[in-house]
Amino acid sequence: ISTTCKEEGENCYSKILIINQSSQNIMYGWNINDPSYKCYLSVTIIEPNKTYEYIRRNCWESILSSGQTAEFYIIDPNHYNPPNISYDCDSIEIKNTNLKHYLLTLEELKKNNFTVTYP
Repeated sequence: ISTTCKEEGENCYSKILIINQSSQNIMYGWNINDPSYKCYLSVTIIEPNKTYEYIRRNCWESILSSGQTAEFYIIDPNHYNPPNISYDCDSIEIKNTNLKHYLLTLEELKKNNFTVTYP
């Protein structure tokens, strides 16, 4: 059972803000599993001193309610896997230059007001 956020509020956050406070472009990427159980990163470029909003249809409170973590990566845009090319899921750090890897719990996201700042 999942709930859908009708609107943002005290008990429903559907977005995470990613703030790039570095002096270089970075790529924000989610690990995506394809039907063959392979992985690729879905990436978005974030320019220096810019903010990106990652928005979900569901509330993060319901997505992470059973102790799961929100997993994503900050990737160097000069070395990342080509889009939509899948590989073994444990190869993310071989196929990309990871600047930071996040595994955030609901409690950690709440503590930081659903905002992640890089670096």
